[in-house]
Amino acid sequence: MSDKPRFHRAAALPVVRELLKHLEPVTDRLIVAGSLRRKKLEVGDIEFVFIPKREERQLDLVTVGKVDLAAEVIERLVTGGVLAKRENVNGGTAWGDKNKLAVHVTSGIPVDLFFATEDNWWNYLVCRTGPKECNARIATAAQAKGWKWQPYKKGFTDGQGRLVRATSERHVFELAGLPYQDPCERA
Repeated sequence: MSDKPRFHRAAALPVVRELLKHLEPVTDRLIVAGSLRRKKLEVGDIEFVFIPKREERQLDLVTVGKVDLAAEVIERLVTGGVLAKRENVNGGTAWGDKNKLAVHVTSGIPVDLFFATEDNWWNYLVCRTGPKECNARIATAAQAKGWKWQPYKKGFTDGQGRLVRATSERHVFELAGLPYQDPCERA
């Protein structure tokens, strides 16, 4: 068992509500994943999976580009002291384009923010809902049939190297050759 601090669900839910207020307006899809989605009484962190809204803006005098609105809001939450970049054991941070690992300053609860796309939404959702044992079963079952699960991509690579896109959470399990499990049943 991990020595990572655990937080009661009741302590995590107000943080979820606070962050949802900020993230819902700037996302096309948004869900709380991880152990909260699996309805555990204690959690190690709060995980959000979302597809950010993008807005076209004039970036300079000659360039027009799409700006990720969720990334802007998350940066404001950091500069405003609501979130802080979370340090790993080596003193670095994971603060990239696809994943941002933070901590909610007031509560001390870790917050993981995962940027998804329509193409990889279902894989991200299954993977980030977890737990790791369930993810290992999916990967192993896919491998047993000569496939590879790519949880941060569109789906699976079949035996001929073709990409097979997952179109639902249930479909991820079907493609691996496993019976579907509701999040609460996954262990």
